[in-house]
Amino acid sequence: MGKVEEFLRRLKERKLVQWTLAYCAGAFALLQGVDIVSQRFGWPEQIERFLIVALGIGFFVALVLAWYHGDRGTQRMSGAELSILALLLAIGGGILWRVASTARMPEVAPTTASASLGAASTAVLPFVNMSADKANEYFSDGMTETLLNRLAQVPQLKVAARTSSFSFKGTNTDVRKIGAQLGVASLVEGSVQQAGDTLRITAQLVRSADGSHLWSRNYDRKAADLFAIQDEIAGAVTEALVGELLPKTREILAKDGTKDLAAYDSYTRGLQQLALNNFGANEQSEALMNQALARDPNYVDAMVALINTWLNMTRTGQIRPAEFQTRAAPMLDRVEAIDPGNAWLLTFRAQLAQQRGEHELAERLARRAVASAPGVARLHNILSDIYNFQENPKAAIPEIDVALALNPLDPNVTRYRATKLRLAGRLDEARAAVLHSIELDPHNSSNYWELAANEYARGNLVAAIVYNRKSGELDRADPESSADLARVLAEIGESSEADAWVAESFRQAPGNLLGEGAHIVAQFARGEAAVAWERAMKLITRRAEEHHEYWRRAIIIGCLAGDELGRGADMRAALVAAGAMPQTLDPAGFDAWVGATASAKVRLREFMALRRCVFAQTPDEAPRREQLRALLARVEGPDWEGRDEWRTLATELRNDREALIDARLPPNDSVVSGLAEREASARMLGIGDDPRIVAHFSAQRAQIAQMRAQVAPALSAEGLSLLPPADKH
Repeated sequence: MGKVEEFLRRLKERKLVQWTLAYCAGAFALLQGVDIVSQRFGWPEQIERFLIVALGIGFFVALVLAWYHGDRGTQRMSGAELSILALLLAIGGGILWRVASTARMPEVAPTTASASLGAASTAVLPFVNMSADKANEYFSDGMTETLLNRLAQVPQLKVAARTSSFSFKGTNTDVRKIGAQLGVASLVEGSVQQAGDTLRITAQLVRSADGSHLWSRNYDRKAADLFAIQDEIAGAVTEALVGELLPKTREILAKDGTKDLAAYDSYTRGLQQLALNNFGANEQSEALMNQALARDPNYVDAMVALINTWLNMTRTGQIRPAEFQTRAAPMLDRVEAIDPGNAWLLTFRAQLAQQRGEHELAERLARRAVASAPGVARLHNILSDIYNFQENPKAAIPEIDVALALNPLDPNVTRYRATKLRLAGRLDEARAAVLHSIELDPHNSSNYWELAANEYARGNLVAAIVYNRKSGELDRADPESSADLARVLAEIGESSEADAWVAESFRQAPGNLLGEGAHIVAQFARGEAAVAWERAMKLITRRAEEHHEYWRRAIIIGCLAGDELGRGADMRAALVAAGAMPQTLDPAGFDAWVGATASAKVRLREFMALRRCVFAQTPDEAPRREQLRALLARVEGPDWEGRDEWRTLATELRNDREALIDARLPPNDSVVSGLAEREASARMLGIGDDPRIVAHFSAQRAQIAQMRAQVAPALSAEGLSLLPPADKH
């Protein structure tokens, strides 16, 4: 103890404690000053990190200098003193090394078992609005979405989409649970406080596995510094997750924004409306994005958001696809002049190409968009839609799976996946998906519409009616639920009720294609072939309005009615004149119809989907059927007849009577949906009088009669009526 006391006495003599306190005070003041200056001038954080390390090393140098201060060379340390001082220096050096190593950003956040999107994955949680004015919520939300959009453009990053991130807004959910639900390895969170022209922003990146900090920073700046702050946060997060920030990555993070605060304000207000996605909100979003562009005509983010608004308007029926093309094309030209590689630019051009029938170009552009920004969920969703429009569900489903992984809590994406699974014939998986979508959002009418479509595909007509009715109750302005209800009620034998729902669809949207299509189905189901044919003939020129195969179904019904009336040739001629069919089936005629930019395979599939209009089983049509077989072999390959998707068509073109009958008997045909159409098809194929077919359809009619008796009680159990609200009294 004597030696230790002697050592402490000598420390006091040399004023080592005073030296230490003075050095720490000076170092702290220097760091505070540098922090203020670096924030004002946007200096990189590496400067502050270097200074911290240098001051740490300097601290131990100062201790040694303090010891020998005064009569230099006269002081001598005993062995014990030297050992104690060496131990202190070692401990201090170890602490310094630890601080310096943790001050550096880790190159990759650790992967956790729940991080299904991988180590370089994150979610930007809604920044908390700390401003006194709660109406500033749009500003903090806009800050969040701007960061999210920037990060999602980085090819190496996977970023959870807005809908999923914002589902945790105001919930105070544990970060580990959020990370597990979103499948991300890290989370970005923060707050925004705005007072006049002053901003206080905090941001941090945390591991979702344990909530530990990877990076954090506070900013006290003027509002004019907002854009520099956003760039700095995005750069820091990216560097933490993928390593060194390369020049190309810096360019991605910094481009397409604005330096005009008023333009940014309009843009963030517009984003808030865009997320609501209803008629009124879409109109407000359009006006606000136009305000932003009036302030800054080169604001690419606002241009993209405006086109996304128009896309929402198209999907809600506010504008028609042709109007979307007219509006979007010149705006895309403006985007291309500023940012020709923009992923959204490529995606929207892909959509326009698809609408023009340029299938290969559409797919190529959409794939380029996804490759350049694989972390953007909606790009995968749109590519999936393009595949689906091209009759390629096998390619569509993997893309929607990627979109869902990036946006797992979005009920719309879950429902889109359910639709694609249903169209691929995977009904059980599709039903599970749409039930999950209902769990996520039980008030979304489209979820019940999809569930109704699934039940219809199974032949559960009563359930289809109930779910369509629920869909209509949740959105009484939607003409589609009314049209769907009319179609299924007609099939089950409720003719007057079907007519009432057709009228309701027309009340909701006068003359809409869906109501017209449902009316044709209802008239044909009750034996009014002549009226159905006339209506279908008038509908031929409205193909551009196609939605959920209403046009296709109505035209097929018209062709079946035309065959029974002896007017099939008139229907076919009208379809050729409208460009829905090639004039001749020889290679030159088919190629001329396809055109130079469309895909021959896609066009052939569109053509053969109308096959009740394409050929008949009569002897005089035998040469036409042989032409079709040669055409299929040329486009699809010589093995086309052996593939499942074409097997039934092959038997029809060969006119193999027994195979045709077998395809229309159980278990191949056990679903009662569309019975009137299937009966008419059997007659057209020349097998409608076969006793086995007659017995089979008779049994199905008995099944439908039993279902009809169940409709009113099933609706009543749900508190629903069989007639539209206007007809209750």
